Amino acid sequence: MKLEHALKLVSPRPWGSPSGLPSAGLKPCPTHVLLIALAAAAAVFSGCGRDPVPTAPVTRGEFVEWLQLQGEVKASRSITLRAPAEAGQLRIVKLVPNGTTVKEGTVVAEFDASTVGRTLDEKRTEVNGFQAEIEKAQADATAQRAEAVTAESTARFDVERARLDYSGREVLSRVEAEQMRLKILDAEQKLLEATAKLASVQAQAQANLAAATQKRAKAQRDFDRAQAQLGSLRITAPASGILNIMYNPQSPFTSRQLFKPGDQVWPGAEIARLPDPSSLYITSRVDEVERGRLAVDQRVSVRAEALPDRELRAHVQSISALAKADFSSWPPPRNFDLTCTLEDEDPRLRPGVTTTLRIAAERLADAVMVPAEAVFGLNGQEVVYVLVADRLDPRVIEIDRRNEDRVVVRRGVTPGERVALVDPTAERTTP
Repeated sequence: MKLEHALKLVSPRPWGSPSGLPSAGLKPCPTHVLLIALAAAAAVFSGCGRDPVPTAPVTRGEFVEWLQLQGEVKASRSITLRAPAEAGQLRIVKLVPNGTTVKEGTVVAEFDASTVGRTLDEKRTEVNGFQAEIEKAQADATAQRAEAVTAESTARFDVERARLDYSGREVLSRVEAEQMRLKILDAEQKLLEATAKLASVQAQAQANLAAATQKRAKAQRDFDRAQAQLGSLRITAPASGILNIMYNPQSPFTSRQLFKPGDQVWPGAEIARLPDPSSLYITSRVDEVERGRLAVDQRVSVRAEALPDRELRAHVQSISALAKADFSSWPPPRNFDLTCTLEDEDPRLRPGVTTTLRIAAERLADAVMVPAEAVFGLNGQEVVYVLVADRLDPRVIEIDRRNEDRVVVRRGVTPGERVALVDPTAERTTP
């Protein structure tokens, strides 16, 4: 039966007309209209020919007004895994998926080794070439020294023989004696020259050998560096934990993507983090109105998509004193930073996980409550449909406050009464 039909049937002639219709020049009273509507609704929803309406009791107890926020899990301590700093342009060929539990020593990432491999071969060839140069310099130095030593020994022998010949100058003529003396001087000069040449040959050999050795040492350092770079192209986990792959900053801002095999990376790029599970915490943003309802050490219930079967406990650790602009939307709102400390641990929880925070912003110890779905609007008033005998009577209520689940009623209902959970005025069909 339609509501307008019910109004015609049950109208108690409120406007003074014998027929129940308004007299000429009279205006309906709003309160009277509401009473007629309530009476009409009671007549219509008496249950004749309708399916049973689900009901719930009016209760008395503690009311909690929850403040719900979105948060993100972060870690205060973590090990950063970076690409090699001196390996040139790199390309990822292997990368463990994000969120993988790894053990210490597990290979997390590998990079293309072709460029470093070519450099290693070049440096190995240089080392071998300079080693051959050193060996040649050593052989040349040995031969030249032997020749210079022989020349120096011959010159020394000539000096000794010339002195011996000059020792018999008493039996020689004055001219012959003078010739012998000149031979001694000439032999001594040649000895000085041979000795100087020997020293020069030794110095030159040492210089050549030092230069070749220095070139080989430099090539060896380059070879060792290339070999170390080749070894650094495999990143291993320094500890056990859950791997957190970082976003590739070269990907478009509107569709940020994690690093993946095939990506080009620059030397020293931050590829992944290995967070300390015991250092996880949650951050969120709150506006100015919500900040006034929060305080340090308030209890927090945490729900995470990664943990659908569990609710974690936490508490408010800090609230920033100054607001900061949040550029995730435009125009950027100014919000306050909220930090929560986790009291429970779960191996499935890792940095980057999105969470829902529920904080008890206000509590009422003795409140009369009805389910939120039991409150309806009727003629600008908020009403509930109270089960009386076998009918549902609409009753105006005064609401104190509400949350997602419950409504605190200041007056209008009594604990123990039952109220409808669906609008009895709506057309309902039997499934």
